[in-house]
Amino acid sequence: MGQRRKGHNPKGSSISDAREKDLATIHLINSLLDSVPVDYVQLRKVSAVRGLVNQQVRARVWPVLLGVDAQEFDERAYKIWQDQPHRDSNVVNCDVERSLWSYTEGWTTEERDIERDKLRRVLNAAVSSHDGDVFYYQGLHDITSVLLFICGERLALVMLRRLVTCHLRDCTRPSLDAVLELLGLLLPILEEVDRPLHAHIEASGVQPFFGLSWYITWFAHNLPQLAQAARLFDLFMASHPLMPLYASAAVLVASRRRILKCEDDPAEMHRLLTNLPPLESLTADELAQQAVSIYRRCPPKLLLQRTHSRNRTSTAAESYLKDEIWHVLDKPAVPVGVIGRDALYNLAAYVIPKGRKLRKRAATLASLSIASTLAAVSLGLYMAHYQSTMH
Repeated sequence: MGQRRKGHNPKGSSISDAREKDLATIHLINSLLDSVPVDYVQLRKVSAVRGLVNQQVRARVWPVLLGVDAQEFDERAYKIWQDQPHRDSNVVNCDVERSLWSYTEGWTTEERDIERDKLRRVLNAAVSSHDGDVFYYQGLHDITSVLLFICGERLALVMLRRLVTCHLRDCTRPSLDAVLELLGLLLPILEEVDRPLHAHIEASGVQPFFGLSWYITWFAHNLPQLAQAARLFDLFMASHPLMPLYASAAVLVASRRRILKCEDDPAEMHRLLTNLPPLESLTADELAQQAVSIYRRCPPKLLLQRTHSRNRTSTAAESYLKDEIWHVLDKPAVPVGVIGRDALYNLAAYVIPKGRKLRKRAATLASLSIASTLAAVSLGLYMAHYQSTMH
């Protein structure tokens, strides 16, 4: 072996290279923001693939990606909204009281209480400001916490009011039916990139509810460090609203050895997948890049074509860019009478093996009622698990 050169420090060199890369990224972002008009295509690409480096840059770029501005903050309206009661006011209070343990190591009780007051105000205002059309869900406080820590209270409110009607629209409906429907796309995404892994998970009979927390909290509930969550938020802010599902598929692929060793039992498989650490074998950067790669391989439009999916309660899959900003339909453009039948058909497709004639008859009332009941029970059990993991 050759001798190490005097003064050579591989670790120090690596840190120096990382700093130079970060500085280059910041310079590129500044040039994109200063261009007239703003180069949104490249800005989204840099945000998703390279990340936004630090808190200051994110506070500048996230609002641009969402098409909002800090000037939209209305102090008078904010005071009215935050004190206006809504259907889930008590749930918000309960969630806030047991929140903000993550990312606040070493904080005093008083410091946490100050941030909890901000969190409560922003959540209540974001819900109340939409006149009963937006509903709070358990997990929204995790996303809002990251917005608060990175951008501060005023900008967090402006951004959250946009997110609950865009990227998070299907989560903020009166029930989680739309989210259940979207979770049904997770295994088909996995099938496109790792068929053996998909076959093993599907053979266990497990339902895709294990990905619920990942999707509705943008992984914020499952990550120990704010920087990790913020890096994934760079990806999600810049990308199609279904991107959290692609990130979920990347987590499964990264954990394929553990999953393939799991016995063919739905309870055991659900337990394993629910407790998978998202960054066990990946960095946040690597997870974001893997998610982008999977997305490019099978974007939502192609995914819907290949699966013959007919989303009847959700709209995220049909999201579109308008004026360089992501938009989501407020309501599915489908006759109400067929919503229940087709949503349950999609659920039954996971229960009934492919190729059997029975699957073609899965839309019959009896079989679909059973599938619906099982789905409701499984989701209830998962939500109980999710709540038990909250501090």
